[in-house]
Amino acid sequence: MKPIRLKNKSKPKPKYNLPGRATTPQEIQALLRACGKGSAGIRNAAFISICAGAGLRCSEALSLKPSHYEKTRDGSSITVISGKGGKSRKVALMPEFECFIDRWLDKRKGLGINGRCPLICGITNSQQKNTFGGDRGTLGKPVSSALMRATIIRLGKKAKIETRVHVHGLRHGMATAWAKAGIELRAISQQLGHCSTATTDKYLAKLCPKMLLAAAATVKMLSLA
Repeated sequence: MKPIRLKNKSKPKPKYNLPGRATTPQEIQALLRACGKGSAGIRNAAFISICAGAGLRCSEALSLKPSHYEKTRDGSSITVISGKGGKSRKVALMPEFECFIDRWLDKRKGLGINGRCPLICGITNSQQKNTFGGDRGTLGKPVSSALMRATIIRLGKKAKIETRVHVHGLRHGMATAWAKAGIELRAISQQLGHCSTATTDKYLAKLCPKMLLAAAATVKMLSLA
């Protein structure tokens, strides 16, 4: 007698991935306020500003050096050297986020961190010990994406944001804000580092209604007094 084979009753996989939630301008501002005024807080605010103000992926933000951030009369830009697929690109930074990066650059100098170190880096010097007596110096060293992801979640709780915030939501927030402001699809695509505008169109369709693409042409995410 042949054994009876039971059919796999596992739930079928959804045809499309669920859309990621975009962090709102109000939530971004709350995250920045929750960072605090210490060295770690100033660094974390700079990281948030890079992801939300330029739309960079977490890995792209952590691969930057100070020299990749440039200020001119026309505005500030960031050169991404290790984008998705190994491609590089130059993106704009929204002016309202400049002050947070500038503040971190000044703090870095005060900590003695040189320009060869990653822009977003560790801040603990080698003289500080952990509770077990081990050396935990991280000054100027790269920080992991896991650390920054956990940091954003922690700041979201500190800011009393009811929904869970995540690093990629900052990138989503910028894309959504630009789309709502009527920014040309091609410009959003170049900023995000997408291969084609078709990718960006699908990306935005998950985040906000297409009719919002005809919104006002001015982007304003923060209201800092």
